[in-house]
Amino acid sequence: MINLMFTDNFIKFALVDERSLTVRKVGEVKLKSGTIINGKIMDENLLSKILGTIFRKYRLSSPFVKLMIPDQNLIIKKMRVPKYLKGDDLKKYLRLELEESLQSLPYKDPIIDVVDYTYSDKIDEDEKEVVMFTTSKDIITSYLKVIQKHRKTVVDSYISPLLVRKLYLFSKKLKNNDQRFTMFTQIKENSHILTVFDNEIPILSLRDTFEIENYDEDLYIDQILDVIERICHFFQYQFMKNTETVQKIVIYTDTNFTKNLQEIISERIDIEVELIKDIPVKTNISKDIMRYYLPIAMSI
Repeated sequence: MINLMFTDNFIKFALVDERSLTVRKVGEVKLKSGTIINGKIMDENLLSKILGTIFRKYRLSSPFVKLMIPDQNLIIKKMRVPKYLKGDDLKKYLRLELEESLQSLPYKDPIIDVVDYTYSDKIDEDEKEVVMFTTSKDIITSYLKVIQKHRKTVVDSYISPLLVRKLYLFSKKLKNNDQRFTMFTQIKENSHILTVFDNEIPILSLRDTFEIENYDEDLYIDQILDVIERICHFFQYQFMKNTETVQKIVIYTDTNFTKNLQEIISERIDIEVELIKDIPVKTNISKDIMRYYLPIAMSI
């Protein structure tokens, strides 16, 4: 199985034998600036050529691909809706709500998925809570088109917050339980993605983007601490109305810090902190594969 991850700056891949859970190959190619901007393909021909070169150079002959959906256009939102709505009727209602809301989407063609979420008893009898996931249909279709040009079929797609949670559970040999209000924090390239899960359901997800001109590790860590503190505060006092707090922070990063990031965050924030380090997969690859954990996670 070929697992592909596109960002504004790189294409990363992992070739995984899913029967034995063996990582056969990993790699990445830096993209020319402007090829992808905010998750949107700007130069389809160039991206297709680069992808074709990757398939040929690394002999990725499998016809099947798994794809990580770009983060920039993903929205996760908890909402209250009429209890009687289900299936397509519920999705139509959410689409209309989004169109009429002041918090309009940055695209006009949303793909919407939804799951029921019950936390509070303090809602009207004729209402229920749901968590909505939405992204741009045109943007996803553009990635499928580029991949299909090379006679490959996308068999599944994922969002990065779910992949990070899968990595954590797999590394700890845990199941989908006893993980209430855990914040999974991704630190990658020029963005932080912080997602709070209630067991298996992501209920709050925020993306913080910044520019790094002259990299300074101390300033970078201060920025990480600042955004984590702000989101923990927002979750407790705004999102949960001071009824719940973040119980644990799990960090995933492919950045090599010289300082102990886990220890620094623990000293600053009075919440248990864990760092995803090693995952129990088989491989003969000699180099560190941590940079490729997200594409690998699609096969876990």
